[in-house]
Amino acid sequence: MRLFPFLLACLIAFPAAAETFEKAERIARKQGKRALKQSAAGLSENDLRNYVTRLASAQYEGRGTGDKGERMATSYLATFFRGLGLAPEGTATSFFHTFDFAAGMRMEGANNLSFEGKIPEGFKSIITPGQDYQPLSISTSGETKAETVFAGFGIAAGNYDSFAGIDPKDRWIVVLRGVPASRPELRGSAPLLVKANLAKEKGAAGIIFVKGTNEEISTELFPLSQEIGGAPILPALCITDRLATSLLTGKDDQAALKELFRSYSDGEKVKGFTLEGTISTRIGIVKNREEGRNVIARLVSGSKPAAEAIMIGAHIDHLGYGNRGGTRAEGEEAEALHYGADDNASGVAAMMELAQYFTSQKAKGTLTLKRDLIFAGWSGEEMGLFGSTAYVEEGKREGSLYPRIAAYLNLDMVGRLREQGLSVQGTGSSGEWDDLLNKIETPDDGMNILRSSSPFLPTDTTPLYNAGVPILSLFTGLHDDYHTPRDTIETLNFPGLLKVTSYVKDMALQLTTLPKPPGYIKVERNARRPTPRVLLGIRFEGEENGLRVTNVQEESAASRSGLREGDILRKLDGKNIDGREALVSILLQLEPGETYPIQVGRGQEDITFQITPDKR
Repeated sequence: MRLFPFLLACLIAFPAAAETFEKAERIARKQGKRALKQSAAGLSENDLRNYVTRLASAQYEGRGTGDKGERMATSYLATFFRGLGLAPEGTATSFFHTFDFAAGMRMEGANNLSFEGKIPEGFKSIITPGQDYQPLSISTSGETKAETVFAGFGIAAGNYDSFAGIDPKDRWIVVLRGVPASRPELRGSAPLLVKANLAKEKGAAGIIFVKGTNEEISTELFPLSQEIGGAPILPALCITDRLATSLLTGKDDQAALKELFRSYSDGEKVKGFTLEGTISTRIGIVKNREEGRNVIARLVSGSKPAAEAIMIGAHIDHLGYGNRGGTRAEGEEAEALHYGADDNASGVAAMMELAQYFTSQKAKGTLTLKRDLIFAGWSGEEMGLFGSTAYVEEGKREGSLYPRIAAYLNLDMVGRLREQGLSVQGTGSSGEWDDLLNKIETPDDGMNILRSSSPFLPTDTTPLYNAGVPILSLFTGLHDDYHTPRDTIETLNFPGLLKVTSYVKDMALQLTTLPKPPGYIKVERNARRPTPRVLLGIRFEGEENGLRVTNVQEESAASRSGLREGDILRKLDGKNIDGREALVSILLQLEPGETYPIQVGRGQEDITFQITPDKR
């Protein structure tokens, strides 16, 4: 019987959502037809600008996977492909290839937090999720009422014990995220999962996480769509600094919380204290699954589909309002519309222009191909390569994907061509790539080409490469606007995007006319190599002058040292970093907890920081 209100809500909400989506898709289909009508037969900078302007518009709401914006963007692209006369390559006779995906959690039933005995200054006795608190995906559901204690950083390791002198059993424990700056060797105790499991071991009724003016952490409340990881552990919440200030200090001035945090971070204090009053919660959350969709189309080279095809792809999704992937923005900006002009409206625009070009050439009778061309607009890339992975897994059920897909060319963030040039990544995936690239690179093309051999890339090439398909990925580089609302159309280099599009056109022409498909090389990941004992907390990719940092993990050695995404790693502990192998060799010689100099290139200057690696 308890399901009835939920089912009734579904009957009301689902048709409303469907109607909203259908209306949005009708608008997008008209826009797709208009885009085709206004486009030129040849490669055109104006076409590219028009496509990006539409895809990165506020109307498309950041193209979050499964959201209305994604439905509009995919309808726009499918309509464009249909108008070109391309054959649908999605599910059945559709241009759409659908997939479902885990999307954090959703609220179900009652959710609130109430205070008894002492109500925090500036708050009502009962508050609801979203503004000052949020359940976490590791939380159990149900009702919890308990007294409350503050347990500092919530760590019990070695000679450090946040719980000394307090009794956490059957109580809510409030803990600071991260570790004390004075005790970097405790980094292994920093993850929320570790602290939640420790709280459960100590018999706590539940756990409440506080950012606590920690400058290394940007987000106070995790969005519902964010997976913290693992199965439910115990009632778990995160609260804002505003609520934490009143709850922990009895004041409404966040300077008081800042001083509290400093005293624990600097090591002046370790043990916690008991708080007045009780906290009651009603938590109702369930794991959420949603549906996204790719757009797949084929240009048939002859009278019927060929046995082999060259695939050109670009992910069409972005971060929505910061809730569909990893935003780098902070504060209110983290929940603002993320336009995704470079990432990756630029790649989709280039793919659309290539589809237009090859279709018009075929119609003129000037195109002779040995292989078909498949155009793929992937969704779910920002959340974990969901769309391309689903496509590959389904394709493998029909046998080997290669050479049905003889090669895959990926366009991801190609809209900011700069002086350093265009990165062509994954050349180690085939022995034919270097010769092919030598043929199409000419001294007067006005574009420097930076080749990178590693096929292990954080983009949609990964599932295809793992399935035995040779890959190349095109990329004009990271920038400070990456994964923020500042990635807008005004920042793009459209003459440069036209150059990249023309370069991929030449690449595709070579591939479609080769006597046989390019061979596949399986690159080993050096599984037998000794593992370093230290962690920096970064992801990176190779480029001509070193390694470019593509991600800095929260609460990591890298974030504490001051490293940023986009930095170029030059030296560590006085040793040159000219590639991944060099970095691994250096890391094997480092000790956790020790401090080493690290030199990076940032903009036009080199900067040296001190970094204290964590224990793996």
